[in-house]
Amino acid sequence: MTTGDELLLLALRPGRRRIRIRAEDRLRFALRASELADLGRAGRIAIGPRRIEVRDSRQVEDRRLNNVLRSLGATAPPPSLKDWLRRTPRSLTTEYLSRLEDQKAVRVRRWRDPSGRARHDILSVDLPRRRALLARLDNVIRSGPAASTADGNLTLAVLVQAAGLASAAYPGLRGIADRRRLAALATAHRLDPTADEELAAALTTGADALTRRVLDELSDLYADFTTGGHGLGHDLNSGSWSEGGTGHHGGGHGGW
Repeated sequence: MTTGDELLLLALRPGRRRIRIRAEDRLRFALRASELADLGRAGRIAIGPRRIEVRDSRQVEDRRLNNVLRSLGATAPPPSLKDWLRRTPRSLTTEYLSRLEDQKAVRVRRWRDPSGRARHDILSVDLPRRRALLARLDNVIRSGPAASTADGNLTLAVLVQAAGLASAAYPGLRGIADRRRLAALATAHRLDPTADEELAAALTTGADALTRRVLDELSDLYADFTTGGHGLGHDLNSGSWSEGGTGHHGGGHGGW
């Protein structure tokens, strides 16, 4: 699984009547950011203060990440991190849902409503796989600011926080302490705005700096559409998830 696959799996929160994707308005941007983080850890790209640079065009194992790498290499002039995130396609969450379906992590029923709009009912989630992912998340948030991005767990944790998925990962009263730990961890790994120039060289190497840069830009982007800035608000709801009439699927939330 890529970090994006894992992020979506954590966003799928089984409820009493249906399984829904939490924080959908923010999720697609975090998925886009996760692809950059994965490519950065693989040594294929570097995120500088002005642009995303392809350092190594050799293929990685995941086909989607290869496509992203090719697209980055073919974009002229090279995009900035801000521009790349703001060009996130509306379909990205749906594409990642299909990936989870291919990996047998979810089962999905697709249909069209009377207006002809495509809809999706998520019938089941592989709960054992999701619990194993949560165990990894637990380990990193309990490590605190000393956590390392070497295995991608810190990247996943800060993206969960940035995308507003803390309550999906750690719901209810029982999750309060873990939600606080997650928030503290993400805060500890945000960039100090005054240090941008000093970090410019470091931002071209190292997953730790890349993760912080991505988180910082995501935070700014989310702030924009909560305050109505930069025209983001009109493009947040994909309208592809069913909101009613799915109670009959309530028994399908178990594992495979």
